[in-house]
Amino acid sequence: MTRRQSIYTLASVYIGTVIGAGFASGQEIFQFFGKYGWQGILGVVIVTILFSLLGVLVLNSIYTKKIKSFRQFSTGYFGKTFFTIINIVLTFLLFTSYVVMLSGSGAVFYEHFQIQYIYGIIIMAIITFFVFIFGVRGIANANNVIVPFLVFIILWIGLNVIYKNQMVFSNFYTAPFKSNNIFSNVSSLKYILVQVIHKSNWLWSAIVYFCYNTIGSMVVMCSLYPLIYDKKAAKLGGLLGGLVLGMLAMIILLSLMVLYTSVIGLEVPMVTVASTLGDLWKTLYSFVLLLAMFTTAIANGYGCILGIANLTRVNEKFISIIVCVISVPLAMVGFKKLVTFFYPLFGYIAMLFICAIILKRGKSHRGFL
Repeated sequence: MTRRQSIYTLASVYIGTVIGAGFASGQEIFQFFGKYGWQGILGVVIVTILFSLLGVLVLNSIYTKKIKSFRQFSTGYFGKTFFTIINIVLTFLLFTSYVVMLSGSGAVFYEHFQIQYIYGIIIMAIITFFVFIFGVRGIANANNVIVPFLVFIILWIGLNVIYKNQMVFSNFYTAPFKSNNIFSNVSSLKYILVQVIHKSNWLWSAIVYFCYNTIGSMVVMCSLYPLIYDKKAAKLGGLLGGLVLGMLAMIILLSLMVLYTSVIGLEVPMVTVASTLGDLWKTLYSFVLLLAMFTTAIANGYGCILGIANLTRVNEKFISIIVCVISVPLAMVGFKKLVTFFYPLFGYIAMLFICAIILKRGKSHRGFL
């Protein structure tokens, strides 16, 4: 593997881990950023910086310290006892996310491709299983193929929608966004700073979104040591992944904002956005959603498998079978309800890890950065 291939692979895995159904559908972007109007754009900029920093710091530390597992990475900060507790909670959360992705894929298969719900779930479970048995290289190869296609389609649709609607700037400050008209009211830098400080909910929302998407990507990245060519590749791979994620988030946000009145309240707003370009693009974007669910499912599912392996020392392939089989019936019973409770916990655990990385706490506080 050359340095360029390593950078491409690292970035693809990072992007594929984060760009799940919520991201690609536009639902997460709308909820965390869209409702804040122009301030949401600032939020995306901050998240882009955070994603880039995370990718650079984590992948660089993985290479320099030869970290080959999330267990090795985490025990350096929290110790073995506390890591066991975190691993149990984290494994359950990753399993929950995997089940939700299966459930979501069943819904997409049924609604857009007229395939029975249960069959859609089974299809996704089988495909993810065949990726799991190839380990981290299977994850990497799948993302290398899928992520470029996802990026291209999202950019193509988003940019075309923005261009055809000539960027309706009025949507940046209309009542639904509850924001001021930055283009007509702002007369000084001082005014901007006052508004940003006074209305800081957008900033907290951006931070929560970043943390919400962090743990799954960190677990997978900790398995990427064999794919890192050198220190430069580690840093550039993390940086590229973060920048592309930010670019995609911005394009999705802007395309939702110019069509705000058409997408407000919808579960999958980006499908409606794509439909403005024609039925072909609507169908194509539905396929993009499936692929986005797939990349997140293999990331979360593999993270869950690694977590169980760390706890039980059972063979990963056997665990893969168990996880995939158990997930199918759970995906049928509306498992999404659990997400509203467990996903915030997901974010807080991520905050704990990020604070530990920044402050270099734990047993080997000089070690990993």
